[in-house]
Amino acid sequence: MFLRLALALMITALGSNPAFASQRAHVHGVASLSVAIDGAELSVYLESPLDSLLGFEHRPRTAAQRQAADAALARIQDVAAWLRPSAEAGCTLTALSVDDSALQPAKDSSGPPAKHSDHADLTAQVSFRCEAPEQLKTMEVGLFAAFPRMRRIEAEVAGPGGQRKQTLRATGATLQLRR
Repeated sequence: MFLRLALALMITALGSNPAFASQRAHVHGVASLSVAIDGAELSVYLESPLDSLLGFEHRPRTAAQRQAADAALARIQDVAAWLRPSAEAGCTLTALSVDDSALQPAKDSSGPPAKHSDHADLTAQVSFRCEAPEQLKTMEVGLFAAFPRMRRIEAEVAGPGGQRKQTLRATGATLQLRR
């Protein structure tokens, strides 16, 4: 419970900062990652424009787009392929929640089509439990390999060492969790 509250407070506090808010703007090729460490709990929140994952930002309209959307969801659900906390910390995935509503078919096809933003995002929340949290020093972020359209990840970390920001790129996709 405390971990969720800490992550929510961090996202709210950083998001209310005008300088940070401009970084959180919907920018193709740029995702945001918020990480909270509370004792043995590690929580990660990912937000990415669909364009960065798929090359389009609307509900799939063709069989090829549906296939691309299904493949992207499968990659996000394979957490071990895109988030790898320090092995020495002994972290185990405990929860994954993905909001993929922008990729789902409309529930009611009768009547006029529902309006959707031209700038849809996918969000995911991931939780880990770590056996040796003091060894939790880095996290490899494999989103660049999974999603070639991804160019940059703006990351924030809140944990025992305080709060910090880091920009990740394909050539430097290791997030520092401690100072």
